[in-house]
Amino acid sequence: MRPVSSAPRGFTLIELLVVMVIIGIATAFVMPRLGSTLFSDQLKATARHLVGLVSEASQEAVRKQSVILLRIDMEHNRVWLVEAAGERKAGEENDGNDGRHGQRLSVPGSVRIVDVSSLYGGKRSRGITDISFSKMGYVDKTFIHLHDNDGRSMTIMLSPFIGTIRVADSYVGLSDEKTPF
Repeated sequence: MRPVSSAPRGFTLIELLVVMVIIGIATAFVMPRLGSTLFSDQLKATARHLVGLVSEASQEAVRKQSVILLRIDMEHNRVWLVEAAGERKAGEENDGNDGRHGQRLSVPGSVRIVDVSSLYGGKRSRGITDISFSKMGYVDKTFIHLHDNDGRSMTIMLSPFIGTIRVADSYVGLSDEKTPF
């Protein structure tokens, strides 16, 4: 006969199940963040953030009853909101970093803003340009074109009056037949 040992040799099934459940719960919280960090499409993420900033500009213009400018710096790949009444004097630069303006977007290095085309302002592909939102939240028909290092393009289309924002997975010009407005 073997002597009976009083020392435990392993874990019970209940202990193993509890540990597995804890690991499963922790993984459920960690994996979405890990996946969005490692596998996110920078072009689409930038387009989504830009759509949010455009929507914010329109809502802020209505809320404050003042003209809000969506300022786009194509040289430094930055976008920010400026209240037109709060513009600086001529010769002073406003780069959106002075803390007076809320929303800002720094475009990732793999994505760049190619140009901004509007019905009345024409096509601008250099420097700093403004998209103006009226006190009613209206904006001119404007297309913002994004391009990434993989050669893909996206177009963010701002509709006047009705306030809809559409995104196309290609470069769409103002006079293009594919334009949904």
